[in-house]
Amino acid sequence: MDGRFDCCRYEPSLEELLADDVMAPVLRSAGFDTQAFRDMMAETARRLDRRAARDPENRGG
Repeated sequence: MDGRFDCCRYEPSLEELLADDVMAPVLRSAGFDTQAFRDMMAETARRLDRRAARDPENRGG
């Protein structure tokens, strides 16, 4: 199989993404550091969980 598809064989974890050398400048350009990005992701997950708990019939988005 062509080597260019190797990157798509698994879904990287958040830790793997944040450890990637490309992510630091991308996060900086968006005004985040790795901890601020983790915090934002955790808060987003909490809000989605609360929304799903309030409206269980509309969990799909």
